[in-house]
Amino acid sequence: MNAVMRKKRFSIFDFRFSILSLRLSVDLIFKVAIIVAILSFTSCSKNLVSDLPKNEKSGHSPYITQVFDYQYGPGQHATLIPLDEKGSNFIGEPWIGGKSFTSLGGWGGYVVAGFDHAVSNTNGPDIAIYTQPSVSSEPGVVFVMADNNNDGLPNDGAWFEIKGSEYNHPETIHNYQITYYKPGPSGLVTWKDNQGKSGTLLPEFGAESWWWTGYGDKTSVEFSGVKLPDAYFNSSKDPLIELWLPRTGLFRYGYAECYFNEDYNGLLKANFLDISSAVDASGSPANLTKINFIKVQSGIFQIAGWLNEISTEISGAADIHLLDKNSY
Repeated sequence: MNAVMRKKRFSIFDFRFSILSLRLSVDLIFKVAIIVAILSFTSCSKNLVSDLPKNEKSGHSPYITQVFDYQYGPGQHATLIPLDEKGSNFIGEPWIGGKSFTSLGGWGGYVVAGFDHAVSNTNGPDIAIYTQPSVSSEPGVVFVMADNNNDGLPNDGAWFEIKGSEYNHPETIHNYQITYYKPGPSGLVTWKDNQGKSGTLLPEFGAESWWWTGYGDKTSVEFSGVKLPDAYFNSSKDPLIELWLPRTGLFRYGYAECYFNEDYNGLLKANFLDISSAVDASGSPANLTKINFIKVQSGIFQIAGWLNEISTEISGAADIHLLDKNSY
């Protein structure tokens, strides 16, 4: 009897304890749930701050959507490029639907293009510029601009140069200008620059005129920009043999169509550039928070023997933040 009563008392106590435990458990679970929800919200908030806005990710193309200007610099492909060439191959995803690269030609040739949204300047690379692709670097200088007046046109003042590894190289000439002249009876393009030098473009193959029909009835064309150091040298000791090799240690980062350098992504076959590297005309940081437009320009003024002119070829550009991260 006592044993039974003790058992009943124990059972009643156990039941009350269970109810109390249940209440405590429910209360604890509720509190824990609140804490987890707060932590989850905080975590999501941090992700939203570090990532691009959702509407920007879902509603825009990662690729170039418009070319505003295209000018070919005199070079060996002049007779192959259509009269009405507008740089359309630079628009959209590269290499699809039989799409080819865009040749900028010899020094000064350029393409001006834009995205359908503002590319944000984040921590790390922001823009991918796709190469030809090939294996031999033909560096192009890259400039950027923001659409501050929101009219959709690249008319917001000066371009800001992406500061590449050769920005302060002693052979680099900023504010370089060159005038190319339409061939006369010789069939060769002559030139004169703002450094007091002049000469003739002498191709080693492809004897057809390097004067592009897209220049129309002009008797001369002028380009201005940044002249980079020569990219190649003839390493042969035999005057009858040419062995052109790239100069070592140059173009490590910050340029278009540079292969196997520090910012080259082998999966995308593109150079990754950081908007934070943009500088103004004095070389001071531009401190851009975003950009809408890019300009890529052939940066080497060199005819390297049988290689002919060193001419930048590119296949498009992308906002890295909008690309599938598994693609690179």
